Amino acid sequence: MVVSLVGVLGLTLTGWWISRSTGIGRQLGTTMVVLLIGFLVTNVTGWQPQTAAVNWVSGPLTSLAITQLLLAVDLRRIWPEARRLFAPFVVAVVATLLAVLLGAVLLKPWLLGNSTVLAGIYTATFTGGSLNFVSVARTLQPPEPLLLLATAADHVVFATWFGLSILIGRRWGKEVESVAPQLHRDELDAPSRSDGPRVLWSLLWGGAVLCTAELMTALIQRGWSDCPSILVLTTTALIAAQLPGASLRSGCYGLGLLLIQPFFTVIGLSSPLTGLFGSGWPVFLYAVWIVAVQGVLLLVLRSWQRWPLVESLVASQAAIGGPSTALALATSLNRPALAMPGVAIGLLGYLIGTYLGLLSAFLLGLT
Repeated sequence: MVVSLVGVLGLTLTGWWISRSTGIGRQLGTTMVVLLIGFLVTNVTGWQPQTAAVNWVSGPLTSLAITQLLLAVDLRRIWPEARRLFAPFVVAVVATLLAVLLGAVLLKPWLLGNSTVLAGIYTATFTGGSLNFVSVARTLQPPEPLLLLATAADHVVFATWFGLSILIGRRWGKEVESVAPQLHRDELDAPSRSDGPRVLWSLLWGGAVLCTAELMTALIQRGWSDCPSILVLTTTALIAAQLPGASLRSGCYGLGLLLIQPFFTVIGLSSPLTGLFGSGWPVFLYAVWIVAVQGVLLLVLRSWQRWPLVESLVASQAAIGGPSTALALATSLNRPALAMPGVAIGLLGYLIGTYLGLLSAFLLGLT
């Protein structure tokens, strides 16, 4: 595990350095760079980190990163922007549901009896992110080979749409002055050596929230055993973010943004193309279909409704990838005022994605 963990962190630091030191790296942003590095490494060398290392990055480290990011969410500051994301987010979710159901019918002969399970999994993950993917997969219990193919397809399609969103947003997006207060520049950057006190206070707040959330989860699960712990964590962090002492949490956003990057490295490393273009091509095609339909419908409707392009792309990313990827896209497109609203809208996907996934599987199971 240690060697794998060092490898993941080393690739993340390499991506961080490239994004700070090169012109193309600054254009792409840290998140896209580490995604590409992980994707290239696994597909060129075949190396993938051990499961224990992946679980540590996706579990405790990402939980801490999400906690830090949410501790910067002052709901009084984000609502003027968040409500602008709500309509395109709803369209993205509805478009995903339509694409899932129609795709399951069209591709049913090639999915070999797996259309119901895949519909549930992909509805969940493309309306709320990988958290919902895991939740629904645990409930529907697909065969291990199918789960691996579905995971790889999910990651490849997500990474592709994330990259396209950056290109589209930077090519055609307009610079817009936010009407809501923005985070200060020092809240957006990764911590520096002079930020010791801010980092320490941020870690103390994060540790306190994590401990509180674990205790609350243990209590809640005595009566509701299937309660997702991530919902308790995000709710606890959001409540804590509204408490007095905002100045002591001023470093949370930058620290969280730094700590979330290994998660994207792992996503890149978990996206091997082997198998997707062999027997797994129907699974991959299904995932491509869903995201393509969602993206096209959203872009068409946003043109008709005159929604701002960048806001629509962030809302789409909140549905497909969840709060952390919506946040990453907003910062990659130099729209920090949309970072926290993207997290807020993404949390709605956390709340509804699992239920929508199970609903899709149920509806297709009736046919």
